[in-house]
Amino acid sequence: MPFKESTRNWWLRVSGGKCEYEYYDDKRGWQNCDNKADHVHHITPESKLLHDGEDPERATGMPLCIKHHVKGEEGIIYDAHTSFHPDVGKAYKSYHEWKQAQLHMNEIGGRRRSTDYSTSPFADVAKEHAQKARRGERICNGDEGSDQHFREKMKAKASTHSTLHPEDSKPRTKAHPQYAPEKKKHWWDAFFGKEDE
Repeated sequence: MPFKESTRNWWLRVSGGKCEYEYYDDKRGWQNCDNKADHVHHITPESKLLHDGEDPERATGMPLCIKHHVKGEEGIIYDAHTSFHPDVGKAYKSYHEWKQAQLHMNEIGGRRRSTDYSTSPFADVAKEHAQKARRGERICNGDEGSDQHFREKMKAKASTHSTLHPEDSKPRTKAHPQYAPEKKKHWWDAFFGKEDE
């Protein structure tokens, strides 16, 4: 589930509507993508946040173009062609074929039936993410070092945005519907919060 629209739009304003992905180019060195941001990425994946008893709506977001979020290739983070969720990119590619098969089954049956989206490629990816979170495995490309870099970058941008635009504070929204605060790992987290809040 993506950030709620008001939170998503706030992160887009923080970035100026541009993709915040950074990559290394052999000729020009470090580059910012700066393409139009289509999505806002949970730097700490939503499945992991929920598993750890955190509210994904309070997490640090990172505006990304669709290529660097879900439609790029699998590979090393900081590569120009890599995305954070290449498995979702594969689901985009196989969705059309899956949808055609669903429509074909409707035609064979002779009557219209509702489509069971729980078997879609996107549902499979969501299940896989939840399973990886339970096993403590990474859900997206990168490592804790790259996550920390992007988290610090976006927190700094959010701080600058809040200083320049005090009237535009981060929206306070309802918690994620699956948020379960009793899953927090330490008793003191309920009082002091965790780093990503």
